[in-house]
Amino acid sequence: MDAPRTAAALGIDFGTHNTVAAVLRGDGRRHQILFDGHPLLPSGIYLDHDGSILVGRDAASEARRYPHRYERNPKLRLDAPSILLGDKEVPVRDAVAAVMRRVLAECGAVAGPPRSVTVTVPAAWGPARRHLVSDAVTAAGGPAPVLLPEPVAAARYFAEILGHRVEPGRAVVVYDLGAGTFDASAVAATPEGFEVLAVDGSDRVGGHYLDQALVDHLGDRFAGTEERAAAWRSLVDPNAGTETLRARFALYDEVREAKERLSRRSTTEVVVPGFAADELLTRAELELLARPLLARTVAITKAVVREARLAPEQVAGIFMVGGASRMPLAATMIHQELGIAPTMIEQPELVVGEGAVVEPAAAARTRVAPVYAPAAVSQVQAPPPSSPPARPAAPPPATPTAVLPLPPRTARRPAILPVLLLVVAVVLLIASGAVLADLVDRGGAAADDDLATTAEAVETTADESEATESSAAPSPSDPPSPADSGPILGTVYWDCPDTREYCRTQGGRPGIRGEAGSADAIGYAEVGAVYELVCFTTAELITPRGDEEEGYWDYHPGKDASDVMVEVDLGGGDSGFIPFVWLVIDPADVNSLGGLAEC
Repeated sequence: MDAPRTAAALGIDFGTHNTVAAVLRGDGRRHQILFDGHPLLPSGIYLDHDGSILVGRDAASEARRYPHRYERNPKLRLDAPSILLGDKEVPVRDAVAAVMRRVLAECGAVAGPPRSVTVTVPAAWGPARRHLVSDAVTAAGGPAPVLLPEPVAAARYFAEILGHRVEPGRAVVVYDLGAGTFDASAVAATPEGFEVLAVDGSDRVGGHYLDQALVDHLGDRFAGTEERAAAWRSLVDPNAGTETLRARFALYDEVREAKERLSRRSTTEVVVPGFAADELLTRAELELLARPLLARTVAITKAVVREARLAPEQVAGIFMVGGASRMPLAATMIHQELGIAPTMIEQPELVVGEGAVVEPAAAARTRVAPVYAPAAVSQVQAPPPSSPPARPAAPPPATPTAVLPLPPRTARRPAILPVLLLVVAVVLLIASGAVLADLVDRGGAAADDDLATTAEAVETTADESEATESSAAPSPSDPPSPADSGPILGTVYWDCPDTREYCRTQGGRPGIRGEAGSADAIGYAEVGAVYELVCFTTAELITPRGDEEEGYWDYHPGKDASDVMVEVDLGGGDSGFIPFVWLVIDPADVNSLGGLAEC
């Protein structure tokens, strides 16, 4: 009789919108587990009338009939004791166990029951969430799982599956943008395995929040009449009746699919339930809405690299994972800000699940740096979206060695400043004594002046020494100096509908004025162009009034009406003026002038 079939290992990535699993067979083959023919299992759960919990596409299908019995994103509810489905409170552990049970069943069907299970979790999770997930796996009938930090799983995929060399002393920066959370991590290779040096993130950034921004953006288009506005408010009301909730679910599904299409195309249309005409969405609109969210992810990533004290030569790569990271703008912003072209794959949402498939011995070698309990990793606070991110410390000069050693976590800066100041003071004291003797011979008034100059020199030298030491080790909390801030830049944006004559005559580009108060254009600005800004002034010419014949300029989502004109550097010594309603200076606050001075 043949021995029962068993899988060597099962890896599970329990996600906000989707759950992914990969299996390692006894013969070493590794592959994704398919759920109804798809590698992504929707994480949503549905409480059926008989009290059973449905998962995945079955749950989503039943939710169209009884949406009050459905929870789309149980991972976002882990801090609550239970989830209300219909008229019943379902413990959160049971909700998660239902998802795990479905994964274990599919694994058993295609490869046999797994001998070991590894579940990936965010590196910054504390014990409460980790224990909940672990208990859910055992409640679902699986073995006690190994909990692997998600960035470690991503680093394993980067090194083992993609084949990138990550020698000891180098690190992978993992940029993980999922549906409901964002995490940035620095994961170092060591002789014992992978070590998380620093991690930070936000549970208020992700594809879920971009979906909401798109829905809000569409809603602005229905504010023209009270009838349309009332219909829209009813559509997005989370406490509406069953029929309206069905339409609301359909709207969010349509918006999410449109967002994914805009990763491949420049325009797409959205079907809005209850409204006759489809709504056109462009990639430019999506990117404008996404910029404030993505700017926060970039700031967090830069802070993590700084916290890990990684020189550029020590970064083996920036690896973008998570379904929402496939937005082209995300890779562009990371490249621009960090100076390193990130690594992407076609299906970034599958990375963590497949990287989790490891043998138990290999999993045991993976360790997380024991710093700053309870999260067991270094937490860094990213700057708020409304303020510019702190500039990272200048890296140390490169050495001729092929691989630089990572700095020890307990390293302290040697106390050279007191010694340096003492030496400088002694030298200056000797010099000042010689000067003083000469001054005594020459007389009093001149001596007083020269002594004052000598004292100033001593203070200046000491100040310069302190400044040199300070600049070599800037504090993460120090704001960037004006010299570090560089020129103020503005990006051209255009959201002018063809229904207005002005928009048609402009040809889809805002005009550049030779003078702030002139109506004549000396040229046109390309959408997405970035200009160095000189100053701002006001011009009555462009005060938005809302009437076509009087001039209505404010078509920018989220922008207030403005009569500000911004002078921009056109190169070659030339400059012109662009209405501020067509410029974005601070993506986190589209109405901010970002410190630009008045002309």
